[in-house]
Parts: sequence; C-alpha cells; structure tokens
Amino acid sequence: MTTLQTTSTQDIFAPIAEDLDRVVDVITQLSIEEIERCPAGIDALETLDERLAHVMSTPGKKMRPAMTLLASKLWGVVPDEKMISMAVAVELLHIAALIHDDTVDDADVRRGKATAGFLWGNNFAVLLGDYVFATSAKFVCATGSVRLISRFSETIAELARGELHEMVSNWILPVTADEYFARIYDKTASLFSTSAESGAVLGGADEDSITALREYGYYLGMAYQVRDDVLDYESTTDELGKPANQDILAGKLTLPAIYACEDPEGAAAIESFYNLPEHERETALGELLDLIRIKGGVERAEKTTADFVETAIQRLEVAPPSPSRDSLASIALRVNSR
Repeated sequence: MTTLQTTSTQDIFAPIAEDLDRVVDVITQLSIEEIERCPAGIDALETLDERLAHVMSTPGKKMRPAMTLLASKLWGVVPDEKMISMAVAVELLHIAALIHDDTVDDADVRRGKATAGFLWGNNFAVLLGDYVFATSAKFVCATGSVRLISRFSETIAELARGELHEMVSNWILPVTADEYFARIYDKTASLFSTSAESGAVLGGADEDSITALREYGYYLGMAYQVRDDVLDYESTTDELGKPANQDILAGKLTLPAIYACEDPEGAAAIESFYNLPEHERETALGELLDLIRIKGGVERAEKTTADFVETAIQRLEVAPPSPSRDSLASIALRVNSR
C-alpha cells in the first residue's frame, strides 16, 4: 500500500495553481461574453449570460482540469495555451454532463444549489447543456490535436451511453458487478481517463506513459463513482448536497446493493422492495438499507474503492518523481476521504 498522505486542496493544486486559475477565468468569462450577444430590448429579463454564470459557478473540485494540467507537467513541459484549452474543455464537458444528468434525474439541487432544470425547466436545461457541450468542443479543437479531438468525441459518446444504459437498466434484476463497472466507466471514469490521457499527450509522454496515465484516470474515475455510490448509503441530504438514498428509490442498483444481492437473503429483500407499490417504498427503505449494510455491501464497496485508488497510484510510477506526480497521487487518495 502507498504511504503517501492526503493533503489540502490548496497544496495539491500548488504546482498548477496559476494555470488552474486561468482555466477558471476562461470559463467565467464565457458567461460574461454572452452579455454582448443578447438582443436589444431584453435587458430586464434573466438572460443567457446569467444562466450560464449560475451553472458554471457551482462549486466543484476542479479535479478533471487539474489532472490534465498536472499530467502535462510530469515530463517537464511547461503548460501552454493548448494545455489550458484542453483543461477548459474537460471541465466544460463535465459541467455539460452534470446539467444533462440532473435533467434526466429530474433533480432539484446539485451541491446545494438549484439545478438549471428546477429553475428554468427541463427543456431549457437540455439546450443549455447542449450549448456547454458545443463550447467544450471548440476548446478541444484549439489544441490542434486530431488524436485528442477524436478521444474527446468518443468521451462524449461514452457519457451519453452511460446515461442511456442507466435509464434502461433501472428496475431490472439481476445486475452484475461487471455490468455496473461498464456503466460507471461510461458515465464517470471515461472523462477522468480522457483528462489524464490528454495531459500526457500534450506533455510529450511516450506511448507507454500515455497508456499508464489513461489507466490512472480510469481507476481514479472508477474509485470516485463507487465512493459516490457508497456515500448515498452513508450520508444525509445536507452532507451530500443532493437528495440521499435516491438510487435505490429510482430502481438503480449500485455496487453496495449489487454485492448484497450475492447473498440470497439480500437478493430476495431487494426483489421484494422492487415489487412494492411506489407509495410503500419510502417506509421500507430504512430496513432495506440496514440489510444491505449487514450483508457487507457497503464494506465491500469501500474495499473496491480502496483497491481502485491503489491501482491508480501505481500507474503513476511510469513518471519521474515530481510535485506534479505527488499531487496526482494525492488526488487519488482524497477519494477515500470524501
């Protein structure tokens, strides 16, 4: 096991602090620029710039652009405009995916703030998400790398496939761990993987190192999503910044429940829960969550998270020791401390 310790976000981002600030400034400026594009006569209305500012100001961890910038520095290259553009692209893609996720899930809050769909309706939220998606593509094109443009396009398709897969698999039993892992790769780990890989490409890494950084992003993204799903069983709505326990109520089996289903009693309890009338599920939820914990579902999922984190850190050994490598390892370690 690694002996690295987790550190503060400020310390983790220290090697790229100025460049990350530039990424944030570029994204913030996008909404400001919309003021000049608004047609005359609608100043009194809540215009597009204000709505973009709302969705882009939602406090995030900036993990994905940080991974791109840190990976680009692993072999001694100083981040340039292409790397800034790529970091902006991955963060915008993440924001767009969140807008669409919240719309599909009919969510009212995200990280404690009202979602675009709740504020302005799902129709507007979908178009707003499309706008941000398209803008992200503009920034990846600015890298001039056909390889990265191609990978970015694949990532957009994977994100959409993950959402589609999730929608069609709700309320269907059984669900295997392998099916779940394939789904969360598309939904979450694909963008983590692309974030790290793109930095390695722009940083001049060789092919073996690019593969290792892509795998670092993969395992980190898998750990991040499994941990997020575990938190749904452990946290309150206030702690999560979004409604808790919504996965199981929506017929969505995540890893703790899937592991619990490997026990016959756990499988029978979840099947019975699925067969309850909708108005009875809230009452039965507490007992089901307790059973999933008793059957070791949460504990095993936490172990899976730790294994993914450890593997992600191991993949960083391809790069020479540096503050940037330490920061990438610390990002991975912080997944378990969420």
